[in-house]
Amino acid sequence: MKKILLVFTVSSLILLSSCVDKIVKSCGAKCEDHGFCDVTTGNCDCDMGYEGADCDIETRARFLGNYQVKQDSAGTIKNYTCIISNGPGSFGPYGITITALNGSSLDCRVGSNNSINVELGSGSFFNVSGSGNLSGNTINLSVVFDPSGSAPAYTRQYVLTN
Repeated sequence: MKKILLVFTVSSLILLSSCVDKIVKSCGAKCEDHGFCDVTTGNCDCDMGYEGADCDIETRARFLGNYQVKQDSAGTIKNYTCIISNGPGSFGPYGITITALNGSSLDCRVGSNNSINVELGSGSFFNVSGSGNLSGNTINLSVVFDPSGSAPAYTRQYVLTN
């Protein structure tokens, strides 16, 4: 009889312990708009192009605003202002447009590692490409202008400070 009672008790404990629910943690209300809630940790795992505790911040948001530009133009320093705004819709949360950069407007893609890539643009007079990065409130940008025809390509260095 003691054996049966012991077997019944152990079986009951095993059965009850397997029925205990695991603790489920929740994320912020906005998490599922651009992310996935990891219910084991309560952290929101963001879709590409979004960041923040609730994945409610577009990655490109770090780049937007008015910038003071210092341009090295073949030994001559130019100072002026440019604007970075949301870029083409086809780029989604990665697209920015830099307007009034020495009279040019550049469409760019940003990455989660604070990088920026100037999308290859073909104009009537030249092709444009380049890259840079954001560090603090400063963007260092190198842009290559490749004129159509026989003129050689040239590179311009820009330092944009927000």
